Amino acid sequence: MIKNLKIFILLTCAAICSCTQPEGLGGNSHIKGVLIERFYNEDFSVLQTEEPAKDEDVFLLFGDDLTVGEKTSTSYSGNFQFEYLWPGKYTLYFLSDDSLSTTPDKKETKQEIILEKNTTANLDTMYMNTVLDWNEGSATIKGKVRMINYVNESKYPNLEIKDIGPAQDIDVYLIYNNHSIYDERIRTMGDGSFTFPNLLKGKYQVFLYSDDVKGNTEMIVKSFEVTINEINQTIDLETITIDKH
Repeated sequence: MIKNLKIFILLTCAAICSCTQPEGLGGNSHIKGVLIERFYNEDFSVLQTEEPAKDEDVFLLFGDDLTVGEKTSTSYSGNFQFEYLWPGKYTLYFLSDDSLSTTPDKKETKQEIILEKNTTANLDTMYMNTVLDWNEGSATIKGKVRMINYVNESKYPNLEIKDIGPAQDIDVYLIYNNHSIYDERIRTMGDGSFTFPNLLKGKYQVFLYSDDVKGNTEMIVKSFEVTINEINQTIDLETITIDKH
C-alpha cells in the first residue's frame, strides 16, 4: 500500500513537471529592444528630429491576457529589456502619437513575439511618434523694421521725407504651416528689432502693415515667406522698410 502510494506521488509530480508552463515570469528567456522617439509637427508633414526615447514606458502582455503582465522603462539610450520569461506568446506595446487620429490621445503600438526556451529575442528598432507645437522647436526668425515718415502735406509721387528711423512698437505677425489665422503677434523693440524664437522646421509667413503712400488703400501688407530646414537655424530677414504718411 505504501509502495503504491509512493509510486502515485512520483507519477503525479512527473505529470505536473511535464505540463507546459504558461507565459510569464520565472523562465530563462529574455526580450530586448531599442525605442527611438521621432518628433513631428502637428500634421506629420515635417520630421523635426529623432533621438533615443529616454525613460519611456514599455508594456508586456502574457499570452492572451488583456492586462499588463510586466512594465519597464527605457534607458538614456532607448534600450529596454524584459528578463526571465517562459517560452510562449507575448505582446509588447508602447504609446505613440497617431498621424491618423483626430484626437490628442496616444495609441498603442504593438508587436507580437513568440519566445523560445532559453533564448533572447532581439527586436528590430521600434519608433514612437511625438507631436510638437509650432513653438516647441529651437529655430529663430528675426529682423529689423525701419520707418520712413513723410511730411503730411506732401503727396505721391512728390513725397517729402520727414525722417527715417527704427520702427518702434510695430506689430509683426507670424503664421505657421498655412494656418488660417496668425499664430503669434509681437511688437518691435526700441531699435526696431523683432524675434520669433523656439520655432519648428517648416514653412512660415511673416507679415506687417505699412501705409499706402500712393493713396490707393489705407494700408498694405508686407509679407515674407520663410522655410526653416534645420532645427537650430536662424533666419535673418534683415531690414524691412515701412512707410508712415
